[in-house]
Amino acid sequence: MTILIFLFILGSGCGGDSPQPDSAETTSRIPPDSLRQLYRQYRLMRTDTLPARQVQERQKLYPVDEASMDTTFFVFREQLLQAVQERDVFALLDAVDKDIKVSGAKEPGVAGLVSHYGLTPTAADSLPIWPILEELLKAGGAFSNNGRVFTAPYYAATWPEELSKNEYAAITGSGVRIRSEPRLNSDIVKTVSYELVQYLETTDQTEMIGGETHPWYRIELSGGKVGFVYGKFAARPTGYRAQFEKTGPQQWAMTQLIHGE
Repeated sequence: MTILIFLFILGSGCGGDSPQPDSAETTSRIPPDSLRQLYRQYRLMRTDTLPARQVQERQKLYPVDEASMDTTFFVFREQLLQAVQERDVFALLDAVDKDIKVSGAKEPGVAGLVSHYGLTPTAADSLPIWPILEELLKAGGAFSNNGRVFTAPYYAATWPEELSKNEYAAITGSGVRIRSEPRLNSDIVKTVSYELVQYLETTDQTEMIGGETHPWYRIELSGGKVGFVYGKFAARPTGYRAQFEKTGPQQWAMTQLIHGE
């Protein structure tokens, strides 16, 4: 079914007036014993497991990943992560709802996802969607709507209602050093863990650390001190986020890939 959808989209120029086909099945029906076995295997393979319950503390936002509370969703997400890591366009489209909402797409649904991110097998390895999805799928999340909806990452799913999503950011690591200037060798203002901070600006200063390049954020701590944090260790709830919905007894689909809204 995925191949038919993909060929349909390419043949229609990622849009047009032709009706869209039915969505592909996002998760095959798996016998309960096999599902439980897959669940155990994926759990053992995970070396970066986040807590299934979120610790509540004032001025902090601790990581959480409730995915393990639903066996079917956990297996679905791990299979999707594997497809992302293997740069498998067809497997990705199998996990997508036909009416998926995509920020910045000029067309609705799957056609918009394909055209916006250039989802073609010939360019599969270099597509920008892969690192975006890999980060989201590893960043935990939480269920809502009686367990029928899962939102990732955790800091978007559990953001405190009383804090403005545009004015605050979350420190996403333990022992993160806040610097006096936007560079690695500047003085340390304070060391913090999972703190909620006031976001002031994203600087033009970027730096490559550990093979990754991120900008520096200018932030204000709860005590009033102002400093800079490397972008890898801070996140805003208006950044990229994904939503998944239960579409059947053993079926889940990605229904949103959005940012800045």
